[in-house]
Amino acid sequence: MVDTSEIKAALQQELDALTKARDELKVQLTLAKSEAKDEWSRLETSFERLQSEIKRIGIDAKEPLKDIGSAARNLLDEIKKGYTKVRSDVKDEASKLRS
Repeated sequence: MVDTSEIKAALQQELDALTKARDELKVQLTLAKSEAKDEWSRLETSFERLQSEIKRIGIDAKEPLKDIGSAARNLLDEIKKGYTKVRSDVKDEASKLRS
């Protein structure tokens, strides 16, 4: 006959291991979310700079249009890459949660 205390002890041991894995996963998810938030914040600053650069094209012609356009293009490319990275990070996080 199977001893209930042995079954309970075995299940508790598995639960403890599962709890440890769960806690580690929570930390990893929190860090990943934090990294994504940091990246988003950086991108928001770049986005605001881009809006400013584009507005200057029509308003402030002190700098050559070529320089302003080049700065705006660089910011645009940086933001596109950043958004792609954030989207990928969020997608990866979502797939990890589903697994």
